[in-house]
Amino acid sequence: MPTMEGGDRIKMSFILSSSPSQASVIYINPIYYIKMDRTHIFFSTVLMALSLNTSAETIEINGTERQYEVIKSEQPAPGVTYSRLRFTDSSFQLNVNMIVTDLSNPGCRVETWCAKESSRGIEAITSAASRLTSENLKPVAAANGNFWYCYGQNEYPTYNYIPRLLSIRNGVLVTELNTGREKWDGGAKRNGAVGITSDGHIYVDYFTPDYTLKMPTREMNINVCNKGVSAKYATAGELGIYNSYYGRDTKFMYVEIDENKKLIIDEEVADATEVLLDIDEGESWMTARDISFTVKSVKKNAPAGTLGDHDLALVARGTTKAKRLAELKVGDKVQLNYSFLVTGSNVTPQFEQAICGNALVMRDGELTEHNYNEEYNSMIYSRTAYGCDADNRKLYIIVIDKSTDPVYGKSRGCTTAEMCQIARHFGCSNLANFDAGGSAEMMYDGKIINTTTEATPRDVANGLMIFSTGMSAAIDTVISENSSAAPVEWYSIDGRRLSTEPTASGMYVRRRGNSSEKIFIEN
Repeated sequence: MPTMEGGDRIKMSFILSSSPSQASVIYINPIYYIKMDRTHIFFSTVLMALSLNTSAETIEINGTERQYEVIKSEQPAPGVTYSRLRFTDSSFQLNVNMIVTDLSNPGCRVETWCAKESSRGIEAITSAASRLTSENLKPVAAANGNFWYCYGQNEYPTYNYIPRLLSIRNGVLVTELNTGREKWDGGAKRNGAVGITSDGHIYVDYFTPDYTLKMPTREMNINVCNKGVSAKYATAGELGIYNSYYGRDTKFMYVEIDENKKLIIDEEVADATEVLLDIDEGESWMTARDISFTVKSVKKNAPAGTLGDHDLALVARGTTKAKRLAELKVGDKVQLNYSFLVTGSNVTPQFEQAICGNALVMRDGELTEHNYNEEYNSMIYSRTAYGCDADNRKLYIIVIDKSTDPVYGKSRGCTTAEMCQIARHFGCSNLANFDAGGSAEMMYDGKIINTTTEATPRDVANGLMIFSTGMSAAIDTVISENSSAAPVEWYSIDGRRLSTEPTASGMYVRRRGNSSEKIFIEN
């Protein structure tokens, strides 16, 4: 037998019936050898949890049964399952990477990652994972997220690399879900947002935002976060907020729209009211509650300033809003509240993390009209999507290629409707579509594992990242169904449970909890 190194791949076909056409093609990784009476060779799992049948399964997609195989299924951390699926029909070849995370399991944590900890920039997902690694948080997997402003768009270069729509990291509002001047791709009534609470509930739905500044004498609506503030958008003007994600030494943006509908920075004006504030002792950033700040300085008719060492800046332009903001005095207490009503559930959770895609494409297991009324969603394309189950406890991350993988073969790409039907088969109830094309990327085990449309994986603006919290020992014993304390069970390749460990040569399935691995024993 030839020597095999770790990482070597073998492609094997097993005839599971009398018909050669029903051979199951399996890609396997050698793991280790155990020397007993004969050599036993153990191979990585290629079965889905709860399934012991190696023949191809099917999913009905657009009225046609499409065959797929689970090439790999692994649990890299408590509550986290990674699966690679291969759709094999000649007219529907797809490479699908999917991660399902049980947010009720304290052995894992999900956070929004922001490129270079900024509202304005892009970064390789692998670089972000390395940067965010700590003693208590080890990155397990991640994917790209929001669309972002780039070349060819009217906002470029003023908003270059700023994520479109909502992003929240660890309770801090990074960019807003715009219901005012922008209303990109239909606005909040169309955009599919993803929010995660600190107690591990996930919501994927339409979010209705409310951004309010509470002053001693009045309340004002906030228009933008870490973006440009306009004096001419509306009669009252605009009120913007800036925090550390904008940058402490970066000048605030005073913007207008020129005759060509391009967003430009107006560097000559000095018509704003700028207020700098510090967060009060004992306070922390969080959605859906008042956060108290103390005013440290007030400037009227100011040229663009910077945040400096402060925690929050309020910048207002326009006749009404600039005048009203100027009513504040040093030492005044103000409260900032940004909250999001989840339309389907009619609740306003305290979101710790959030990102947002262009459209909600599945809701309560039903495909929405947004699969068909926008070319970006109805075209055959690579895909990234985030979803949740009906109980709002499981996060689904799906990345589908439109490329040719050197190991797994061609992947045609798909519409969002086809993606929804795949996700629904695995228990996803609500699904939001995110940036795709060359941005569609999934990181797993420290590297990008899908084959992107570009030669080198693209730097992107943000996304969600899954971490192992280091609590696996307690979880394996007490919580996880895939506990290492669970008894080992052996099955024949056709699914019959065996009373003892097999000794005859052949392929078997060894199962512990919900973790299954296919094993070839040679005697």
